[in-house]
Amino acid sequence: MSEQPQSTSSTSQATDNDVFVWHPVHRGKTSRQLHAEIVQDIARDQRSYKLAMDAAEGAEHDSLTTIVELERRWSTYAFDWAETDPGQLADRILKFEHTCESRQETISFADYRASGALVANESSIVEESTRSLPIMQIGGAILAILLIIFVIAILA
Repeated sequence: MSEQPQSTSSTSQATDNDVFVWHPVHRGKTSRQLHAEIVQDIARDQRSYKLAMDAAEGAEHDSLTTIVELERRWSTYAFDWAETDPGQLADRILKFEHTCESRQETISFADYRASGALVANESSIVEESTRSLPIMQIGGAILAILLIIFVIAILA
């Protein structure tokens, strides 16, 4: 009774081969498969984000569209997702998905974060984000400038 096979509280070791049974999106996938998919998606989108930021001067509208789309997709999980290690961010997302699976309900990541479930992991993420803070400010300034240019172009 005290032993429970593969509890959801230790997501890094016990759940590598767990199969999502209830989950409406990831049903039938193992944790290992989902983690690999998420890491691949994050790494791909980080490259796309960097390319869009680099090309912002030449093609403002296309770059802005790409940047906004990528920010919507990943900034829910980490504000500095573009500089975060894809494996660490995938671990965070996988833990959230396991929580949804164990509760057998779809919850928002904002509610999950508000519940305090990420508190143990926040200290390492905060340390990393303070190192990349100037990069985020520069990126935010570029994004704001692009947005202003876009709005002026539409109004003109």
